[in-house]
Amino acid sequence: MRLLAVLLLTGSLAAASDERPTVPRAGATPRPATNDTVGEYRGTYETGFEISWFHPCGAERGDDNWWVTLGNDALRQRDSLAKKLDGQPRTVFVRWRGTVSPKMPAGAGHMGRGSRYMLVTEILELKPVESGGCAQA
Repeated sequence: MRLLAVLLLTGSLAAASDERPTVPRAGATPRPATNDTVGEYRGTYETGFEISWFHPCGAERGDDNWWVTLGNDALRQRDSLAKKLDGQPRTVFVRWRGTVSPKMPAGAGHMGRGSRYMLVTEILELKPVESGGCAQA
């Protein structure tokens, strides 16, 4: 129930926001997560059975495992971009826009192992981890 409330809140906030965040320069220091606002984030994304984790670049220890939900447009973008990759990697480097929940003291995501929830609304980049990462983005 808590997940549903977070997703509804973050989805309505994302839909209500007309502001598009600026794109950070390559090598720029990542900004900390801003609760309940649309922002641009980059890091690694793991997907699979009961797996949907995002590990943002530059995140603090203990706040580096976010449970991801993809909006309909982002889901289509992910699937389209993933078709261009060799094989079917379970972990990829991403740059995307989304809304992040506040840090959850009781945990977030599958088995409560994460620190936040994230609703992704747009995927800007998706590539193999080997070809880029936080240090190279």
